[in-house]
Amino acid sequence: MKEDFFKVGYSKYLSKNNHDEKKRTSSIFDKLLKKRFIIATSSIIIMCSFINFFLIYKFVRIIDISYRY
Repeated sequence: MKEDFFKVGYSKYLSKNNHDEKKRTSSIFDKLLKKRFIIATSSIIIMCSFINFFLIYKFVRIIDISYRY
């Protein structure tokens, strides 16, 4: 009974050397690759909205300049 009490098993999964720790940059890169469709769609929408505001601003300035003369 006493001999069984002091027997300690070793598991290779408990060793810290066997755990492959992922770096933060690789995990962020993996998340970006998984969500690339959402990122591409949102970036296109944002880019088109900025272009739209810029074109509206230029159009208003052209109308304002032509209205003065």
